[in-house]
Amino acid sequence: MIKLKNIYFILRNLVSCLLVLLPLVIHAQQKPVRRTLPAFTPRSAAPTSATVTGNSVVVDTTRRDSLSVARLDSVNTGGDLQTTVNYSAKDSTLFDATGQIVELFGDAKVDYGDIHLTAAYIKLNWTTNEVFAQGRYDSTAKKTIGLPVFQDNSGRYDTQEIRYNFKTRKGFIKGVITAQGEGNVRGKTVKKDAEDNLYIRNAIYTTCNLTTPHFHINASKIKVVHNRQLISGPFNLVINDIPTPLALPFGFFPVPKKNEIGTSGLIFPQYGEEPNGRGFYLRDGGYYFAISQYVNASIRGQIYSNGSWGLGITSEYLKRYRFGGNFSLTYARNRTRSLFDETPPSNDFSILWSHSPRPRGNSQFSANVNVSSNSYNQLNTSLSSGRYVSNAANSGVNFSRKFGQYVTSSANLNVSQNFGRFNPTTNRRENGQTNISSGINFGVAQIAPFALKGGTGRWYESFRLGLDFNSQITVNNTIRRVDTTGLGFPLFTTLSYVGDPLQSVRDSLEAVRNQELYSNSSLLPFTMANLPTILNNAQITTRYSLPISLPNFKLARYLNFTPGVSLSGDIYTKSLQYRYIADRRAVQVDTVSGISATYFLSFSASMNTRAYGTFFIRAGRLEAIRHTIAPSISFSYTPDLSSAFTTTIDQFNDPYDSSKPLRISRYRGLGGTAGTSSFTSRSAAISYSIVNQIEMKLRSRSDSAKSEFEKVSLFDNISLSGSYNPYATRYKLSPVNLSANTQILKKVSFNFSAVFDPYAYADNIKNPTGVYWIPDLPYSYFYQTGPYVNAYRLNKTDRLAINEGQGLAHLQNLNFYLSTQFAPKGSQKPKVAPNPQNQTPTDAAELRNINRNPEDYVDFSIPWSVNLSYTFSLTKLTPAESQIIQALQVTGDLSLTPKWKISVQSGFDFSAKAPSLTTISVHRDLHCWDMNFSYTPFSGNRFRSNFYSFDLRVKSAILQDLKISRRRSSGGYGYY
Repeated sequence: MIKLKNIYFILRNLVSCLLVLLPLVIHAQQKPVRRTLPAFTPRSAAPTSATVTGNSVVVDTTRRDSLSVARLDSVNTGGDLQTTVNYSAKDSTLFDATGQIVELFGDAKVDYGDIHLTAAYIKLNWTTNEVFAQGRYDSTAKKTIGLPVFQDNSGRYDTQEIRYNFKTRKGFIKGVITAQGEGNVRGKTVKKDAEDNLYIRNAIYTTCNLTTPHFHINASKIKVVHNRQLISGPFNLVINDIPTPLALPFGFFPVPKKNEIGTSGLIFPQYGEEPNGRGFYLRDGGYYFAISQYVNASIRGQIYSNGSWGLGITSEYLKRYRFGGNFSLTYARNRTRSLFDETPPSNDFSILWSHSPRPRGNSQFSANVNVSSNSYNQLNTSLSSGRYVSNAANSGVNFSRKFGQYVTSSANLNVSQNFGRFNPTTNRRENGQTNISSGINFGVAQIAPFALKGGTGRWYESFRLGLDFNSQITVNNTIRRVDTTGLGFPLFTTLSYVGDPLQSVRDSLEAVRNQELYSNSSLLPFTMANLPTILNNAQITTRYSLPISLPNFKLARYLNFTPGVSLSGDIYTKSLQYRYIADRRAVQVDTVSGISATYFLSFSASMNTRAYGTFFIRAGRLEAIRHTIAPSISFSYTPDLSSAFTTTIDQFNDPYDSSKPLRISRYRGLGGTAGTSSFTSRSAAISYSIVNQIEMKLRSRSDSAKSEFEKVSLFDNISLSGSYNPYATRYKLSPVNLSANTQILKKVSFNFSAVFDPYAYADNIKNPTGVYWIPDLPYSYFYQTGPYVNAYRLNKTDRLAINEGQGLAHLQNLNFYLSTQFAPKGSQKPKVAPNPQNQTPTDAAELRNINRNPEDYVDFSIPWSVNLSYTFSLTKLTPAESQIIQALQVTGDLSLTPKWKISVQSGFDFSAKAPSLTTISVHRDLHCWDMNFSYTPFSGNRFRSNFYSFDLRVKSAILQDLKISRRRSSGGYGYY
């Protein structure tokens, strides 16, 4: 027990205790801040975290020891933070409550709203609302590790040192690397403002993603306007760290937005020289309109040193889950010679439109349009082999709609073009043919009227009825002519006429064989001056059909028998009127306008079955050979209902039956069933076909195989077909068609087809159908002299070849095709499409460029491949006249290294005894650059030039003008 000496001593001790305990009692009511003394904190993998909310800070360590202490304190951040700041560190955390500073060591992380910062060292100052981060030098690795990575809504920034203010959202960065669109910007010192714009000094811009880029643009200062563009001061090009004298006073580089809307702005033109006569050029320059995320557009122009120029507009649109497409309209005024040449320039145009719908609802609209003038492809396309040999284009626009379960309707517009052949005199493609057709279709799917509610299985419930109606208008630049085939009387008409089509084929084939310019006199140039004539020759064809399917049943258990009835006909807007002219002993033919119709009733029946046969061999692995045969026979009959739409000319007899007066259709040459030259009053056809399939059955090589036997196809298909018309005036038997196809050793694809004519030929037949009309040549009943005449005077008779001692039949046409491919195993596996969510802007831009230019894509992942194909075609106009087309085609490529590839395309034309189009290409992947060299030593035609091209260009589309291109041509006429 302590003895107290006086009151003063007791009061002094009580006051001292109160002074010590009072602050502790007051601060005990606040939330404690637990802090680990940094001098004794062990380094471990457990991170330290803290949370700042309002004016209080809580710091926790996941690993506590006996040295942890709690101290009462109060921290005031000033209240400028708008959200929670989360931070953590792998090694240790120092917290200075007095200065309101937190220091993080080792894999430090700070998250504040949309801002994420990682570094080896981070310092937070709550008083100034700033964060400072830098890396740490590792003496073992002898390099700086844990460099700061700053990321917010504006993008990612790899830096060496960063100081950032949470309140003002401004920052100062040293040694920054940030991706901007397809490229990246690097700089020594960077200032970042509150609008996320960057001001960079001593900067470089490149699309190469290496630490030391292969090339870059070196500028003293660059401003990055957030999500819009880069604006550069004076800069020069540096290649492989070697400065070049290529410099410009300023530059603009657009930065596509993340949603790929892009940025409206100027499109700088490309420059170069063309080998096709237009000279030096500036082209594809203009303005780009970033309208919305669904549609964009651009206007581009082109100008050439010889006076040629052009203008075009392109647009792309996309509505997700609905439709997508692109549209392009281009006009060009071209000169292929000197600016002072008197040859008038040509007006060329091109319309491209592709619309792809997503299947949805009951209606669908699609379009694939490729319409251009004859010489547009000759002058306005790149030097690709596909464009080089292309001479035709097809377009189509279709709309279809379904009403309920049975009714369908559709409308279409189609354009088919043949651009003609190149004329070296005019430097133009001439004699092109264009066919434009538009039609509508309305149909009712076959319904069972006696089983609308499902039926009960009675035989008559399989009775079905349908409807099909279609109408089409056709406009082309073909001169309308009267078809005199089988006519049997002289004509008195202002229209030109054409007869035997074989002579036209002879002239065309002979011109191609001699590489001459064959002109088709039956074509009009598709110009405004000829437009009234072309429209006047427009032809409207309308056809209707009511197919009726009767109940089918089996005969003798194995034969399927199907009867049918059909009512069909055509509706015409024009007809022909025949009038006999006595003083000329000829018939005058006039065209009369007016709507009229024809109708035909036909009956049909078909019967088919399938039989199998197996021949057991049991030799080695071969167990058996199996033969499958599927024969079918059908019969159709159309009675004579033609008295309403035929004309009888009593002054002339039927050329093939002199006992009957001549009857001729009033719609001859106007299309439809009644418009054919072979139309007869009644008709019937007995058609047959036999389809065979041959397989062999082999034992498996291994006992552990899934099945004991495996099937190997010897012939996938061997078919024979033909027909017989008992009411035909002549040629009752149709040609016999034979076809086959198979895979030889699972490597070689084989296709074969042949046509045999069962009738004989003779050289003493005066055939009134052998008329081939040539302008300015007199008319002849029999033969006329064309550019290349029928020297053998052979014509087909109505007698069978076997009865005339000419064999079973004459070979009319024979084709077979062989093809194979050699490549390493696994190269044919389908490639998985990349996930768009994981693509970088550079990868996405490269993929878009490949989709637009598939011919420029080179697959370096296949080490080598060789494709061989052989084509043989024999056409016999008569037994003594034939045309053989025989060619061998070889394409292959070889990857010398993962970055080098050589491609070869060549062949040999055995008919011309000369190499076909031959191209040798060398590709080099230079990481961020592409090098392509292409050489064509043989162009396959003396009107085409041999040429070579060399291109060294940056892969990125944004720097597409950074390139070196050389093209030269020699020989021929230099146009394509």
